[in-house]
Amino acid sequence: MRGVVLAREAGISVQQVRNYEEAGLLPPVRRSAAGYREFDESHRHALTAARVLVRAYGWDTAASVLAAVHRDDLRTAVARLDEAHAALHQERERIQQALRAFEIVVTHPLDADPRMASALEQIARQGAPLRVGQLASLLGVRPSALRFWERSGLIHPVRERATGYRRYDVGAARDAHLVRLLREGNFPMRIIRAALDEMHSSPDGRPERVGSELNRRDAQLHHRSLARLRADAALVSYLDWRAASFPG
Repeated sequence: MRGVVLAREAGISVQQVRNYEEAGLLPPVRRSAAGYREFDESHRHALTAARVLVRAYGWDTAASVLAAVHRDDLRTAVARLDEAHAALHQERERIQQALRAFEIVVTHPLDADPRMASALEQIARQGAPLRVGQLASLLGVRPSALRFWERSGLIHPVRERATGYRRYDVGAARDAHLVRLLREGNFPMRIIRAALDEMHSSPDGRPERVGSELNRRDAQLHHRSLARLRADAALVSYLDWRAASFPG
């Protein structure tokens, strides 16, 4: 069949069919004596599987998987899918850890501590940031812990020009409070850093809103997982067709 027929059946343009071919998503295409592309049933089945795989895995992964299939390298194709599933699992674990982290933050608000609330109010009113010893005392940690968190890129105090002493404004004090809570919860540094990034990216920095955003992403991840299951089924169907059509 001509490319225009295949494109019409799939509801895409002829150029898109050529893009699929050039990326290896379709089997090699023969040319007629006049130089026209000639497609057959193998291309129809491949295109059906390719479109589902692209939607679920993205263009690059789908192309690498089907290109491997079309050179009869099924081991590489399966390994590429395994990598994609593993990445999805890691993302799900990160989101779940972040959600647990924000549950701790919500149930232990910084302002619930009268001493800390008073200190923050004083900072806001007088514009006098806390010294490292003062903040460490309020949080119940050693000053060395605050310095370590700073070296790890978790908190960012300002420095006095004349003395170089660290000073912690409201934002730095809140970050230090969150770090202490999550360190006590034995969360790894990467999750703590992700939690801080989420807080900073929220318009008002409210943990409840950040938690809602993480739940939304978790729901999206669930739909992506289902989409990949359907894509895997489409790929298996295509592989079965190839095995039946080209035995041996």
